[in-house]
Amino acid sequence: MNYLAHLHLAELSGTSLAGALLGEYARGAVEPSLPVRLQTGIVLHRRIDSFTDAHPLHMARVRALPPPFRRFGGIITDMMFDHFLARHWPRFHAQPLEQFVQEIHAELQPDRHWPEAMVQLVMRMEQSGLLLHYREFDGIVTALTRIDRRFQRPTPLPQCRALLEQHYTDFEQAFLGFYPELEKFVLRQARGLAG
Repeated sequence: MNYLAHLHLAELSGTSLAGALLGEYARGAVEPSLPVRLQTGIVLHRRIDSFTDAHPLHMARVRALPPPFRRFGGIITDMMFDHFLARHWPRFHAQPLEQFVQEIHAELQPDRHWPEAMVQLVMRMEQSGLLLHYREFDGIVTALTRIDRRFQRPTPLPQCRALLEQHYTDFEQAFLGFYPELEKFVLRQARGLAG
């Protein structure tokens, strides 16, 4: 899953928003000197990613993509699932998406535990309105083009518009079947981590 889902699931489970994002940057063993809430957020982030990657609905969407897109199918599917979370937001949250995003940005205040890349990410997310742009198909296409820039060699991500249009309904149906299961999984995991 991508940023919007990780933040939504952190809020749903009452775990750390910062920890949910820090999971994008933490590598290897979780640093024991971190505050417990951040450690929990990192662990939960990793478990969410593992559950997602192994879920049959997610895997089927990745496998349905033709080469050369299939190699980047995890990224594409995660982004499309965030798109459909934003599109179907009222099914999953009582607050309007705009209000949720505003509260997220108010709460995400950098501290000494954040790597500089995460500080920059949160600043860019707020300045660009990234999470709100996920509602729009063009916002996802733009985000995938930006992700391409992180790779040393060019990827097919900037050319995926037609492919996403072709598979749009399939992604949507997969997301709607998958996400409620992910929510239940996260709540179970959060209870276990708290215990």
